[in-house]
Amino acid sequence: MVEAKILNLAITDKGFVVILKPEKSDKVVPISIAYLEAQSIMASLIGYKIERPLTHDIVSSIFQNCGIRLINVIIDNVHIDTFFSKLVIEHNGKNIFIDSRPSDAIALSLKSKAPIFIEEHVVDKAGIVLEDNDTLMKVKDSIPFTYQRFDREDLKETSSENIFTKKEPEEYNNTNTKDSKKNKEELQRLLDQAVKEERYEDAAKYRDELDNLSE
Repeated sequence: MVEAKILNLAITDKGFVVILKPEKSDKVVPISIAYLEAQSIMASLIGYKIERPLTHDIVSSIFQNCGIRLINVIIDNVHIDTFFSKLVIEHNGKNIFIDSRPSDAIALSLKSKAPIFIEEHVVDKAGIVLEDNDTLMKVKDSIPFTYQRFDREDLKETSSENIFTKKEPEEYNNTNTKDSKKNKEELQRLLDQAVKEERYEDAAKYRDELDNLSE
């Protein structure tokens, strides 16, 4: 069993994918997740406080108020493209293992700042090797995923009020004719609006444009 970190949250042609990077491995493990879990994970990654609590916020609050500690989560099996995991919690001096979907387990691990572990055989079976370039993570051996990166460290630099927004195509294209400062202000405004409207794919595009202007 090895510890893994969240490398990225990605949008693929098949939906959202959370990409885990096991320690001391040249492979990553992509796990498909649903929209609500992606929303919760992204909010935790960038430190954004959603106005009303999501399911994972509620569970985390229950843990805190009932003396339950999430020790870690373990992704312990995979069958075809379905992953299996467990929450390891401590309650009344006992460790308890609870079956969980990996997406929920990962979201809760971020809320509780608990480590994520993956069994080696899962990495061997489901792990893939990625090539990195400026804006995309390309998968070797022609794996049919198109990744749109969410750059975690850059997103952390954005304030809790500045996250996601939708663009109108003509308005978005017009930013190219403005000076750099106005470009950033306009893109940031679009980004803010997208976050409020929970349009994460659009938000990712604006985030990438802001990153390009900062280079």
